[in-house]
Amino acid sequence: MRRGASAALAAALLAAGALGLTPPGPALAAGPPQVLSTAVEAVTASSAVLRGQVNPNGLPSTYRFEYLTETAYQANLAAEPSGDGFKGAALAPPSGAGTAGSGASAVPLVQQLSKLPATTTLRYRLVVTNSAGQARSAVASFVTQAPTNAFALLDGRAWELVSPVDKGGGSIAPPGTIFGGGDFQAAASGSSITYSSAFSFADGAGAPPVSQYVATRSASGWATQNISVPLLSGSYGDRPDGAPYRLFSADLSRALLSNGERCRGEAGGDCPVANPPLPGSGAPAGFRNYYLRGGGSFQALLSAAALANTPRSASEFELTLAGAIADLGHVVLASCAALTDDAAEANPSADCATAPQNLYKSSGSGLSALNFLPGETTTSPGAALAAQGGAISTDGSRVYWTLGGALYLREGNASKLVSPAGTFQSASSDGSVAYVAEGERLLRYSAANGASTDLTPAGGLLGALGSSADGSRVYYATTAGLFLWNAGTTTEVTSDSVTAANWPPATGSARVSADGSHLLFSSTASLTGYPNNGKAELYLYGPPSGGGPARLICVSCKPTGEAAAGEASVPGAVPNGTTLIYKPRVLSENGRRVFFESDDSLSIQDTNNRRDVYEWEAAGEGSCTIDPGCVQLISAGRSSQLSTFIDASADGSSAFFLTDESLVPADPGSTDVYVARSGGGFAPPPSGIPCDGDACQALPDAPDDPTPGTQVPNAGNPPVHFPKSRKKPRHKKHQSKQRKKNRQKHNRGAPR
Repeated sequence: MRRGASAALAAALLAAGALGLTPPGPALAAGPPQVLSTAVEAVTASSAVLRGQVNPNGLPSTYRFEYLTETAYQANLAAEPSGDGFKGAALAPPSGAGTAGSGASAVPLVQQLSKLPATTTLRYRLVVTNSAGQARSAVASFVTQAPTNAFALLDGRAWELVSPVDKGGGSIAPPGTIFGGGDFQAAASGSSITYSSAFSFADGAGAPPVSQYVATRSASGWATQNISVPLLSGSYGDRPDGAPYRLFSADLSRALLSNGERCRGEAGGDCPVANPPLPGSGAPAGFRNYYLRGGGSFQALLSAAALANTPRSASEFELTLAGAIADLGHVVLASCAALTDDAAEANPSADCATAPQNLYKSSGSGLSALNFLPGETTTSPGAALAAQGGAISTDGSRVYWTLGGALYLREGNASKLVSPAGTFQSASSDGSVAYVAEGERLLRYSAANGASTDLTPAGGLLGALGSSADGSRVYYATTAGLFLWNAGTTTEVTSDSVTAANWPPATGSARVSADGSHLLFSSTASLTGYPNNGKAELYLYGPPSGGGPARLICVSCKPTGEAAAGEASVPGAVPNGTTLIYKPRVLSENGRRVFFESDDSLSIQDTNNRRDVYEWEAAGEGSCTIDPGCVQLISAGRSSQLSTFIDASADGSSAFFLTDESLVPADPGSTDVYVARSGGGFAPPPSGIPCDGDACQALPDAPDDPTPGTQVPNAGNPPVHFPKSRKKPRHKKHQSKQRKKNRQKHNRGAPR
């Protein structure tokens, strides 16, 4: 059509519209109605609001919501397996025939439900009908609230203030925020915790940019010890230095301390002010080093004897923490320098921080080099530990490392090639089994025979999420979904996508229980039918507490079934400068408790519209009796600032978090470390000051003074009054005799 003809047609259509005429067009055929969406909101203990959207599709249509309890729904299905489960369901509106109109576009619907049973799961669906047919929504559910707003933590937990009241006017900052770091770890038992602060208190010996504290619980409360050491000014302060303490053992009895890098970058390559060693540690002065703290004393991992093999001075030297096992019995360090007789020195003229590195294992008896190629007797610089976490076996006998894109295993005094182009994912605790990503395939490597098994022959690997401690199970994601490989059998966890934040296992946010039976991961997909609106939620895969087949549960979804308004998350490995080794315990050792942060309000007591810390636990675990599990706050839900999860004990009975809310009477304010502890809580301090005898009197009421700053007249103070003596006067006869004696005595002594 020519441009002129098109313009003429457009003008004709506009004119027809101006006259109220409908331009000719193809007729739309009416048909069966459509259900576009359903949702629940404003759920209380006895009421809820159901919403939906339908399209009448051009014919007069009616609608109804059908709802009934979960118990009745399941009983219907048991009695009539071929039925839909809604026999005898209540209707909203009660007539069962609400008007949806006859249009051809979306129509919003809303119905208020009342007189619902408290703490009960209900099923509902939306049904819309017209002369051309009927449409039903998918079956959805919601859970009514408890009949009371009284706040109670799960498992009989109580809040305890961990950090001291007197912090010198300071506070505790969240992990990863103090010069790019901060060391926050709880002991596996939950009886102690270490944390960092930019403020020095608790009788600290020095005030470096980051002070470190260990708090220990007793029957009377938490006691705090400042374990910071005096450090040379300038050793720390710029990102990404992190805290001087880099890592603690699982029971907090041992710790690794970095002494900073005072001599780096000095003019002329000299070190005019050597970084002083800690007394009794055996450390050479001025050199970058790591100290192992145990029992209050320090041992340097780098000794003066090791420096005999390198020509580098203190200002040219560098040493970094590559990885360690949980009890710090074996630590792997990296340096460009030759620190053993069989190590090769990298280019002496190159910056040691960026030059090819050697790997050294410290096991309490000096350093031993690791990065030997198979059959070689001298190290090959340019190596790196395969991962900061999980690449070292618990006994230190096996270490996975990389060089030039290839993956190797150092086993005893020999090296093996694992994969010419593979990326380490995870390994069993003894290092005998490793999972390796090679392109789009996931391989299972056996150290016993050096063989690899392809677990993903179809390819499409995205990443591994983690494996069991014995290496028999591994969870991994592909373009086809999320899967569990268990001793030769592959099981689909979900066909939907999961977020890339879940992997790799060393630093990702996913968690796998030690026995591999439970997996915690995040996804923005609606994996369980919950209306998450594309927001990240946390899902737990595993068998229920009472046994049975594994199932997938959304642990961070609103228990009521209302649509998500915020996201949930758990931390991966928490950064402390360049160290990324420790992953907080967000999944209990048995896989039945989860601790997480949520921007959404999952509890009726959460009223602050801020991020809070929550606990989920499975039915039959702790105090939870609701299937599949219970969700409740760990923080208060009232703080004006964000609350932050720190760590938990291995069994989940103690959950540590940061908040600026004063949760116990002794807390006057500021941001503090708290613990929500099962069976915890301390008796409040005695009220008032002890007194004795007459001192034990009630204080008088405050005077009713006139308004300050005014001249309101009043009666003033009463005049001074001296009460008369109540002593009985002597007899008058006795008084006259006494006066006569006094006169005679006076006269005898007078001069004549």
